Amino acid sequence: MIPPASASAALAAPRERQLAVWISAHWLLLVNIALALYVGGAIASPLLSAVGWAAAGTAIFHLYSAVCHQLPWRSFFLFGQQIAICQRDLAIYGTMLGGGILYGLFRDRVPALSWQLYVLATLPMAIDGGTQLFDWRESTWELRLLTGFLFGLATVWTLYPAVERGLRASLTGGER
Repeated sequence: MIPPASASAALAAPRERQLAVWISAHWLLLVNIALALYVGGAIASPLLSAVGWAAAGTAIFHLYSAVCHQLPWRSFFLFGQQIAICQRDLAIYGTMLGGGILYGLFRDRVPALSWQLYVLATLPMAIDGGTQLFDWRESTWELRLLTGFLFGLATVWTLYPAVERGLRASLTGGER
């Protein structure tokens, strides 16, 4: 006879395996939903304020202050209200969302970006952001969008295939 603790552990193992298989099969959907909520929330903040729900818009804006500097001169405005994330973050996460959707459509036809090309693609943002950080110059909104776009696209193109390979390998016992 199986002791009660072992019996519950034995029953939980198949459920945990099923959950792991489900997450592995739907990870991209989950990431895209999270990105859509993140970007959508940042845009919802000024929209809510513009339609008269200022308390909700302000609350969302303050939540995003934990993850973004929200400097007004580095942000877009909708209806006179500031979007809750800066221009570069909007470009990064918006591109990751768009790139994630495209990756879902073409995942079997697109090879992963090499780490050397990833570094090359992210270098413009490092230079633009770094020179801004040290007050050597102020970037333009066009550069913030372009460098954020390159970073977001390179991140998807590099990380998503690696995540896919890793999840497949973990489910198949190491086969790639």
